[in-house]
Amino acid sequence: MPDLVATGLVAAVAQVNAVDVTALADQQVRDELHALLAARNSLDAAIAARVGSFDVRELADLDGLRCTRTWLMAFGRMSQGAASGWLSRARLLRHLPALAAAAAEGTVSSEHVGKVQPLVARVGMDAVRDYDEILADVAATANPVETQRAAERIAAHLDPDGKPPDPEADFERRELTLARVGSMTYVKGRLDPEAAAVMQTVLDAMMRPPAADDTRSPGQRRADALTDLLKGFLSGGGLPTVGGERPQLGILVSPLTLAGLTPTTPSDATEDALTAVGVPPEPDRPWLSWVGEISTELAQRLSCDCVTWRVVLDPSSGLPLNLGRTHRVVPAGLRKAVLARDRTCRWPGCDAPAQWVDVHHLDAWAEGGLTNVDRLLSLCRYHHVKVHEGHWAVEFDSATGEVWVTRPDGTPYELGPSQPFTTATRRGPTIPRPRTDPTTDNVAEAGTAPPEAEAA
Repeated sequence: MPDLVATGLVAAVAQVNAVDVTALADQQVRDELHALLAARNSLDAAIAARVGSFDVRELADLDGLRCTRTWLMAFGRMSQGAASGWLSRARLLRHLPALAAAAAEGTVSSEHVGKVQPLVARVGMDAVRDYDEILADVAATANPVETQRAAERIAAHLDPDGKPPDPEADFERRELTLARVGSMTYVKGRLDPEAAAVMQTVLDAMMRPPAADDTRSPGQRRADALTDLLKGFLSGGGLPTVGGERPQLGILVSPLTLAGLTPTTPSDATEDALTAVGVPPEPDRPWLSWVGEISTELAQRLSCDCVTWRVVLDPSSGLPLNLGRTHRVVPAGLRKAVLARDRTCRWPGCDAPAQWVDVHHLDAWAEGGLTNVDRLLSLCRYHHVKVHEGHWAVEFDSATGEVWVTRPDGTPYELGPSQPFTTATRRGPTIPRPRTDPTTDNVAEAGTAPPEAEAA
């Protein structure tokens, strides 16, 4: 089977893609399109089956990643939503053999399977199993909308009035998620009755009755009230410390950008395929913790009332801070510098935010390691454990800013290297390349003028 997937299937797809479609007769185009759609459904089913098996066996850990979803994002280069979709469909098909068989035959698509998921969420998998054959037959002969209607009929029959109130079950269903989409962050969640009452009470007190000239919608006023409430907590204290300091917003912005003088085309921009044909690179933007890129105008507004410290970033050697062996625990100032450089967990394929990371000594303190910025690295707790207890090796190349990972058996990690941020929002080259020996002249020569960044 591995040979079939690695050679036979890939070769067959390559052969199909090599066909000159413009030379095909009309009927052949129609026939092949129909066949390829069925083949895609079958292939999706095969992928889902393997995702399900991968998930049950918890194989992501073997590749140094926390779970199946993050593995799909890293090795499958998927978005978080796409990876979550594959995982949920795989888990569903694992329990509905008739629907899985129809999908494997090519008559049921991933979209059909997705229409069954709300039914399982409402009545539970045990109840849906009794309708597995019927749902498979409907999905194999009808479109996704009709499959959804069949699932809704089953839900209405099994649960006509909804489940009786269960305070404990409601409490277990509580959740709150924040997702960045474009320039905005969407908040989605479910609260148990007590939490909902607390939130409504607090927001109502913060909102107050609108003034006559207040043109904001109720939703806008509610969002502003929540923001004011959270700002009060940040400025008033009382929150637990993070990394030894009170929680605070962090902005990374160059002095030129802060002054509104950022050039349209950054002088340090790396030439890529688009710049080679005359498409200028995007201007560098400020970076806001938890959010990412923000507008220059927003950074300037937030910087009007803040504490500012200077971090000098050198793309050739990292941040030139050296505290020697005076400190074993990384002090707050040096931690700021490391997080300004790394921004997230530096393990390839991991995007855990800076607020969740440990600062790892690349050279063990007990063995004479120094608390220098170029010998410190941001790693989330999961990957920090991988290094210390799992015997994975990480190496920070101070000449290029790249992070390389080696498996416990000594083989290179497929996702490396992790590229550094060269400006507030721009990473280095994203195409993996062979490792160069930093002791030779093969290392790419870095710029000599260290750009500065104001961290607010």
